[in-house]
Amino acid sequence: MLKTGIFNLQTYMQKNQANIIVLADKHTMDYCYPLLLEEVSYFIVPYGEGYKNLDSCEFIWKKLTEFGATRETILLCLGGGVVCDMGAFAAGCFQRGIKTVLVPTTLLAMVDASIGGKNGVNFMGYKNYIGSFCEAEEIFICDIFLETLPYKEKVNGYVEMLKHGLIADRSHYDKVKMLFLQENQNLDDQLILDSIAIKKNHVDQDFRDQGIRKRLNYGHTIGHAIESLSLNINDENESLSHGVSVALGMIVEGYISTKMAGLSKDELHELTIVLQRVVSGVSDDIPTYDELKPYLVKDKKNTEQGINCSLITSIGRGLHDQYVEVSLIKEGLDFLANLK
Repeated sequence: MLKTGIFNLQTYMQKNQANIIVLADKHTMDYCYPLLLEEVSYFIVPYGEGYKNLDSCEFIWKKLTEFGATRETILLCLGGGVVCDMGAFAAGCFQRGIKTVLVPTTLLAMVDASIGGKNGVNFMGYKNYIGSFCEAEEIFICDIFLETLPYKEKVNGYVEMLKHGLIADRSHYDKVKMLFLQENQNLDDQLILDSIAIKKNHVDQDFRDQGIRKRLNYGHTIGHAIESLSLNINDENESLSHGVSVALGMIVEGYISTKMAGLSKDELHELTIVLQRVVSGVSDDIPTYDELKPYLVKDKKNTEQGINCSLITSIGRGLHDQYVEVSLIKEGLDFLANLK
């Protein structure tokens, strides 16, 4: 169940205080945990995508065991996408499943990671390779946590919000675009809820990701490959963020959309101009197809037919299950690398 506002979260914690254990990282422990008001048991996992793995899950299971957790325990995941994804997966495995409450503290986690019941961890360098489908007991969207975020962290969320508009709602895309291009504007709470509603609509129709939900992967086939490569060749602090990686992926898959799905060159130009604001400064480091190939061929959406992308026919209309030739992926990467 989705609820909004810090008051509702505080009320829930007061009612269930005895059963709650909080999972956080250092940042959310310092900046977000004090806003919960209720004193509850907690433990901390390291911050960052590099720690989203089975070793961290084992640590979570050990801590839950040490705390004496039972099937009545509620694991409250307080953090961004890593904490929400990994915490929910670990909770779903512990004693064959304990209750999970998600309290996303980043814009990205609010509009993406916390919605839809996909949980998991990275494995052998591949994004979200081990995981499950299991919805949280409760999700609390509290905009007060966004006040703790630097602007560059909000950008990761803006990218996913732009994607929601690109695949499903031109009006939403236009609103997010204007907000993003005017950096000093306050984020409208309703815009967050509208973005959540777009994702939830896709999830409600296709929880197991067999059809229309795949459209939410626009930009993610190429984007996840770029992100995985970056994580594997760079230190955590130097690797590309999820938002930047997906923005790069949306430009490439936008180019592919002009060749396969009927996206006009004018609309490609428009979305490219917007997304270049996100990816400025990384154009000299665009990987080649050969560098991305190990990750592309292991993408979870693939079948024997080949590399599977979600594309757009126009701004506001998505398309899924599009199998893309290697030559076209190379063209898209060249297009990205040659942007000025």
